[in-house]
Amino acid sequence: MSNVVNKLIFNCLVQYGNVALPQVGSLQVVGSPKRVTFSTKISDNHIPVTDIIAEQGALSDEQAASLYGDWLAGAKGEDGSIKVEGVGIILPQSFQIAEELRRALGVDEEKVVPMLKKRCRCGWLWWVLAVAVVAAVVIFALCPCCNKKCTKSECKDVEVVEVAPAVVEPEVVVEPPKPAINPPAPNKRYNVAVGVFSIKYNARACAKQDPLGIGAENYTIAPFPSGLWVVIAHSTDNIGEAERMRKEYKKIQPDVWVYKRY
Repeated sequence: MSNVVNKLIFNCLVQYGNVALPQVGSLQVVGSPKRVTFSTKISDNHIPVTDIIAEQGALSDEQAASLYGDWLAGAKGEDGSIKVEGVGIILPQSFQIAEELRRALGVDEEKVVPMLKKRCRCGWLWWVLAVAVVAAVVIFALCPCCNKKCTKSECKDVEVVEVAPAVVEPEVVVEPPKPAINPPAPNKRYNVAVGVFSIKYNARACAKQDPLGIGAENYTIAPFPSGLWVVIAHSTDNIGEAERMRKEYKKIQPDVWVYKRY
């Protein structure tokens, strides 16, 4: 099973450019030329490998999480590193890409490393120059003696009076609460759908984007008859009601349709 998980992680990076590893972090393909970066923070728009395991193996979320946990325990080394065959080695704050993934992505290490080193060498110089310029401007603004029109005797009598800016409280606009909408039941005969996806994670992402403005929690993700995943905005046993809701939603999102469940 460990080889299967390694291959799923490899495929995610090659096909989608990212993968999220629960309890570890995220791997992402970025830049041109391409390189793989690692972050201990998992981004919401990265595909969890547990979702891929569940979908590819027709498993429940709990079963997928258990298999992933077994894989993670075997992949961890004594030094805290995690070795993903064909992908690379994940270190606490970095990632060492494997030759197989490097070839699949077309990563050119000889071009990437020098560019990074050059940027690090000159970056500190710009910061020093910027701080020096800001300091000079502040000193000139605060020192009245720097003004050529001011005599020495006048400069001694000048007092700096600080005036506190007026505090303007922002106007609070109270928006009327949105009416609560119960998520549609997936067992109704007619379903108003806004999207269909091959990966359940992408269907969830569609619901989070809330294409109809009804609230992300008011969509239902259900398996499509062909094995795909459909995002349902409304379900009913009445074809007239389904058509009416389809016309209403179509004003907001053109890609809306009604499909008959059975």
